[in-house]
Amino acid sequence: MPARVRRFAPRDTDAVVALWEACFPDDPARNEPRGVIERKLARDPDLFWVATDGDTVVGALLGGYDGYRGWLYHLGVDPERRREGIARMLVERAIAELEILGCVKVNLQVRRSNEDVLAVYDAVGFEEFDAFNLGRVIGE
Repeated sequence: MPARVRRFAPRDTDAVVALWEACFPDDPARNEPRGVIERKLARDPDLFWVATDGDTVVGALLGGYDGYRGWLYHLGVDPERRREGIARMLVERAIAELEILGCVKVNLQVRRSNEDVLAVYDAVGFEEFDAFNLGRVIGE
């Protein structure tokens, strides 16, 4: 049975935590999975998807929308299930739902150390824009 995409449900928490720990082992403490999930569910839980194969979570993706621009965050696919189109399914679902909300542009950030994922985003129509990426960590 191929994987399918649906909205995150609280019962998925442990599986998504394990997935993100496997996919992002060097993430900073501020990206601790349980905290990310808790904050996401408090803010806009409808922009959080999982890919499942039966009852097994094999991928996850967060989205954001501020009324102007959409964002994708924390795309993770089980390392044993990569190259099956799971990332594409998650990204396309997110873009479709963001478009329904009125979003006309979706952004994302990729760490320079994660070049492998660039091909995934290229395959679904993302391109590099000539812009600086600036950020500020609060509270560290």
